[in-house]
Amino acid sequence: MFAVFRTLLIGQFRDAHTLFWTILLPFALLIGLGLYFDEPGYAERLLAGVVAVNILFGPGMVTPFQVMTLRNRGVFKLLRAASLPTSAFIAASALARTALSLVVGACLVAASAVGFGVKPTIPGLALMLFALLLGSVCFTAVGFITGNLARNGSDTSMISNLVCLPMLFASEAFYSLEHAPQWVKIASLLHPFSHFVDLLSAAVHGSRQADTWASAAALAGFTAVCLAVAAATFRWDQEGVRFRFLVKD
Repeated sequence: MFAVFRTLLIGQFRDAHTLFWTILLPFALLIGLGLYFDEPGYAERLLAGVVAVNILFGPGMVTPFQVMTLRNRGVFKLLRAASLPTSAFIAASALARTALSLVVGACLVAASAVGFGVKPTIPGLALMLFALLLGSVCFTAVGFITGNLARNGSDTSMISNLVCLPMLFASEAFYSLEHAPQWVKIASLLHPFSHFVDLLSAAVHGSRQADTWASAAALAGFTAVCLAVAAATFRWDQEGVRFRFLVKD
């Protein structure tokens, strides 16, 4: 499993999708929006939003293309021949994405502190670390689900957008939903990204209220469900069924 983890970790730095969605885009958003919106308190909201988007677009939107590419190239068949369990491969992929996300997240926090005067606290950083670990695993699982259901690049792109973009818009990553329609507020509670943003926002502001732990519990619940669905829908080859629990391996 360590060899798979190391290969996936190194491979991320050779992937154009990963470099754009996980590294270039978050810093472009941080610098661009940070300079444009010079309002009191917005720097903290921006940091939480950018870190959250880094996880959503990294593990959430890049992982599906990785899953589809590896499956179509027959890599999964080789792993299956080596008797690698599905859960082990998903875990190795989640760890590789998490390692990169932690590094990028730390750089974003440092850039916000230096460039926009954000002052994170030690408890806030600890809460952010917890949120990043949980969020990375959750959205890597979401990415696996998307990649498992897709057959080709067009399917992957369409499903990724249909899954990730509504979660982004129905959250408080970059704006408040205080004046949003009631159905949008309800929808924001029904997906993991909104709870992830709330948890990161609490970390940036150094808040540990009851709502913070409710968001953590909700994100943990979504993570468990997404991991189970990712394992259930995993396909070793392109011709495999989409729901593995319907057949025997």
